[in-house]
Amino acid sequence: MARTKITEGDIRDHIAANLDLVEQGLTLVDTEFHLPNRQGASGFLDIFGRDAVGKLVIIEIKRTDAAAREAIQELYKYESLLREKFLIKATDVRLILLSVEWHELAIPYAEFAAAAPFEVTAGAIVLDGRGVPVAINPIVPPTLSVERKIGVRHFLWGFPDEAAAANAVGLIAQRVRRFGLDDFVLIQSRATKPILRGRHFLYFAQRELRLEEYMKLIEVNFSGCQLDEFRETISDLSELEDQVAEASDALWHFDGGAPCRDLGADTAEIAHPEKGNVWFESGAQEDIIVHRFGRFDDPWLEDQTIIDEIRGEGGESDCRLRFSVRTNSPPQMMALRKRVENVFFYNDAWLGIVMQLIRYAERKGGSARIDLIVYSPDDILRAIAASACGFPGYVPAFSLEVECNGTVERFFGYPEWDGSPPDFDRIFVEHFSGDSSGYFLACHFGANRSLNGDIMADLGLSYGVFREGAPSPERVRVQGASIVPVKGAIRPMNQMALEHHEEVGKLVEIFMTTDQGFAKTIRTFLNSEHSMAERQLAEMIENEVSPAVDMYWSGDITVCDLCHQPFSPMRYMIDAILQGGVGANVCALCFLQVGRGMGTGRGQVYEASRKGWRHVAG
Repeated sequence: MARTKITEGDIRDHIAANLDLVEQGLTLVDTEFHLPNRQGASGFLDIFGRDAVGKLVIIEIKRTDAAAREAIQELYKYESLLREKFLIKATDVRLILLSVEWHELAIPYAEFAAAAPFEVTAGAIVLDGRGVPVAINPIVPPTLSVERKIGVRHFLWGFPDEAAAANAVGLIAQRVRRFGLDDFVLIQSRATKPILRGRHFLYFAQRELRLEEYMKLIEVNFSGCQLDEFRETISDLSELEDQVAEASDALWHFDGGAPCRDLGADTAEIAHPEKGNVWFESGAQEDIIVHRFGRFDDPWLEDQTIIDEIRGEGGESDCRLRFSVRTNSPPQMMALRKRVENVFFYNDAWLGIVMQLIRYAERKGGSARIDLIVYSPDDILRAIAASACGFPGYVPAFSLEVECNGTVERFFGYPEWDGSPPDFDRIFVEHFSGDSSGYFLACHFGANRSLNGDIMADLGLSYGVFREGAPSPERVRVQGASIVPVKGAIRPMNQMALEHHEEVGKLVEIFMTTDQGFAKTIRTFLNSEHSMAERQLAEMIENEVSPAVDMYWSGDITVCDLCHQPFSPMRYMIDAILQGGVGANVCALCFLQVGRGMGTGRGQVYEASRKGWRHVAG
């Protein structure tokens, strides 16, 4: 039997008379309720009612896909017109969108529901053979494509020449696509560092998917045992971000990934935004070619934008951020807050203060500019060890600049120390089972991040916030629309190494002997004045007569008595007599600056060896 022609008005009237179809407890206020508008088009609410707790309810009804295209625009207009007519808040109103057909409406509704500042739900109207509504089924918004985000797990292959790297592009792409990944890039380049001269590289990064998307692909590609093993692996990861990262890596790296022997590569290593930040820093690579796949093959997406996002400067990294916004741009401000929550996920102190500073900038009115740069690694032990070596690269910090009407205010964050004597043996016992290897194992699985705050408290460290000013920075807090100075002496974290250099030296020794990446970074950093001084000292002792008997320094020394730089990365230690007759253990740089020369009563030079400091001159 043919269905009776029924109009949108007929459906509205039947639902208005049977509001229990929509929700228990709804009461009718009116149908076709008029909302005047002095500035433009007025509106008529299909159904205007109240729910069981007294909230106003707007019900918009559509019958066909053609009519449904107008529904979202009308809902936005109605909510605005209600605010103009009544003294209501966004939390006082609920919107319900009902339609018979949802083909054209599903995606716009999903976007609307995700961004609407008020509560909105939807339902599919079920009609009987006569065209009368008999049920309303809830609509679950479809999953929308997320905005472009490059995943945090990267990979890097090295090749002996350009031809080998170029040939591997297609091989890697074929391998990656085989497991269902479509959107990724391979960046071909030649490194400029002398040690890598002549070598070419391919850097791989992919668009991050949702966990459920990765899991669907993994279930297709993994055997039952492999799938069970992977699920057990991610079950130990408490944070969704870590589970997504592990899944993104596991999928394409399944069955060996793209091994060197198949590609013509001679090196392969794991990479990530922090490594990418250094790899693609200005001048580090040349002859760069960005090979794009899937939706990265976009003429409006610039190569440099892709590289910046690989470096993590757009919020892709979970510890690094560089972002600039205007306060009069809601999408920019929403993105800024989202990125701040990500980069300070484990750092409640700076998360709170930066959010307050953002609100402070918004309260200035007009269009203020906010520039934010963050490095928040949540690894204070590494930061202390690096700081003791004079290297700031591992130390958490942020810089936030607010510019409004030509006036610029600058705020920054840096760890403070309250003067408590550090005891790193106790730290390792209480947090890492008494063994430094427990710390590095925790770092591998990310468990150290949740412990970071407790470790800082045990060491007397806290996240300080300061405002730049004359004659010196001042500690501050945000109070409403005001910046309030906080009294008290400022003791930066690196002062701990100056006052307790022997104890901090133990920590430096652990990192220099256990963490190759840390040791390489510090040695490269120190490859300036200290390395030049050591080369000069090596030339000076080249013609010296070597001691007849092997002798080694007796006793435990960790840092230079003058500059407090750790001896662990250095080649030479000098037992020197300084001007004024004072004895000291010093580095080559300090010895050349204030020493009295080599020889009895002046200075004996010791060189690092496996057995300890060996006497080599003087």
